[in-house]
Amino acid sequence: MTIQSSQTAQSDSKYRVLVPIDMNEADALAQARYVASLPDAPSTVAVTLTHVLHGEELDTPPELQSAQRVGAVKRAREWLVDHGIETEIRDVDLLYPLKDGIISLAETIDADAIVLSGRKRGAVGMALFGSQTQAVLRHTTRPVVVVDPDEE
Repeated sequence: MTIQSSQTAQSDSKYRVLVPIDMNEADALAQARYVASLPDAPSTVAVTLTHVLHGEELDTPPELQSAQRVGAVKRAREWLVDHGIETEIRDVDLLYPLKDGIISLAETIDADAIVLSGRKRGAVGMALFGSQTQAVLRHTTRPVVVVDPDEE
């Protein structure tokens, strides 16, 4: 697991939030806005951003397989740092299924919460394709917040 920190190492006394980000910048910014809305976030919150590689991303050369190369992750990091929030980027060792990588990293960093972005799907879409958000919700014991990227 590689770590790229944008500020000092995360303090044990801070509220640790894991923010798994997909490729969508609007989703990533909605997640970042939620984190920044937490009480006294710059003083009390430490954020770990990640992107779990999947699908075609696994076919890229190993040196390019990093969360820090994902545009949405970089944008969320910039936004959080601009708002004074302690932020780091970590890669996930587990590549598939996505929920396992997210849950494993949450356990590794002892996250106090996981902040995901939700997608609006109909019942048929949920039945056919499932939902990574739903999978994380069902398989973790940690609090999970699901933000709506369409709300500001």
